[in-house]
Amino acid sequence: MDQIESVSAYATIVTTPESLSDPFGGVKTPRMLSSGSEIAHTKTFEIVEPLGEGGMGQVFRAYDPTMDRYVALKVLKPGMHPLEQAQFHREALIAADFSHPNLVRVLEVGHHQEMAWLTMEYLRGRDVGDIITNRKMISFRILVDIFGQALDALIYLHARGIAHCDIKPENIFITRDPYDRRLVVVKIIDFGIARHFNRDDDISEQISGDPRYMPPEQAVMNAQFDHRADLYALGITLYECLCRLHPFERQIEEGARALLAAHKDKPVPPPSLYLPSNTPPPLAKFFDDFIEVACAKAPEHRFDNAKAMKRVLERMLEYLD
Repeated sequence: MDQIESVSAYATIVTTPESLSDPFGGVKTPRMLSSGSEIAHTKTFEIVEPLGEGGMGQVFRAYDPTMDRYVALKVLKPGMHPLEQAQFHREALIAADFSHPNLVRVLEVGHHQEMAWLTMEYLRGRDVGDIITNRKMISFRILVDIFGQALDALIYLHARGIAHCDIKPENIFITRDPYDRRLVVVKIIDFGIARHFNRDDDISEQISGDPRYMPPEQAVMNAQFDHRADLYALGITLYECLCRLHPFERQIEEGARALLAAHKDKPVPPPSLYLPSNTPPPLAKFFDDFIEVACAKAPEHRFDNAKAMKRVLERMLEYLD
């Protein structure tokens, strides 16, 4: 990963301490503004450390001296195809409109020369993928809390006609409430391939998503699908947390084509086959029934919406009392 020391929007890259210490970038405020007035500003971020890297961009923890806070700075890699550039800009526009405690907040968007960037709230914690990778067992009560909050986020998104399209363990982040560290807060992150499912002009011309979690209807060219694609992906994610393995573990090793075929044709094995031996039989049956609906091949056989899915999930607590 190329080292980036600082990023300045609408100006040049600035690395001197003096430039970072001036929170207003030397901008003079006019005495009076009127309709049509424009305000130009310089925005500088000091890169602290890399957080991750994907096919299109890099994410850094960065310091914003103007606001005196740390942010997650996502930078589009140089030389990306115009389609990816448009997708990056679209992610910022979609996510910047959200206001929900279980969705990561997009703070700002801008560019430096040919490098597009956006900033999000910086989250401390770990994602569900880390927990699955370490094969850690999550208590059933905590699972209901984590996935209940994830479903609250989907309720909000789907009510606005938006499908996330990339629900997976790595995009479900677990952090703590900044004002009460005892409270666990779940955030859905990464809206890079989110789409409006109720608009004919928002149909992707390519297959996008993670083959491990894509429902059958999402894995075709010019796919038309709706909010229930997210419910399928969340069901597969819950299965992994319950069983500590993917329902199509063997196909993961065989590659994307085998995985997509499995989602289309192979039944999801009942979770009860892999649950701890001391799981009460009624609870094991509950999970079997829940996953059967959540991960049904046909969207019309799944839960109608995220609210209905959450309502059924919370019934699991009755088996724990």
